Amino acid sequence: MESIGFLEFSSIALRPFDSGDCAFLIKRFYPCMSEAWAEELICEWNQKSYQGSYFEMFAILCDSQPVGRISLYEREGAISAGPEIIEEYRQKGVGYAALRLALDHAKNLGYAKATAQVRKNNTASIKLHEKCGFTRSGECVTSRGNEAFLFEKDISS
Repeated sequence: MESIGFLEFSSIALRPFDSGDCAFLIKRFYPCMSEAWAEELICEWNQKSYQGSYFEMFAILCDSQPVGRISLYEREGAISAGPEIIEEYRQKGVGYAALRLALDHAKNLGYAKATAQVRKNNTASIKLHEKCGFTRSGECVTSRGNEAFLFEKDISS
């Protein structure tokens, strides 16, 4: 499966992280991280594999500025997408656009099903997944001990 370098949806776009994103990652997600560690993390993400499965991490851009990140991770033949938007860009449609772009990318890679685990107390993420056409398929307790809903969506058509 081959990935593309850049996706667009209105003023929202996805692209792989690069070394120019180190300061953003440190400031917004990893305040205790050194620049060298950030560069190493970006290199790992750009390998497009984690523990033997497909994995890809994208920077979410709004008007060419990074405003979040979204991962795609293969689990049992399905794709799981996880967006994370910085606070000042939440509730502006950025997460919705980013998730739609990521799912379109996964479909282009040949995936037919998307899944998600969303903490029961994460109302915004529950609404986002429902808005994107996911349906609840069950419940679970995450590896961190959080109660979560399971969601799934057919992305084949």
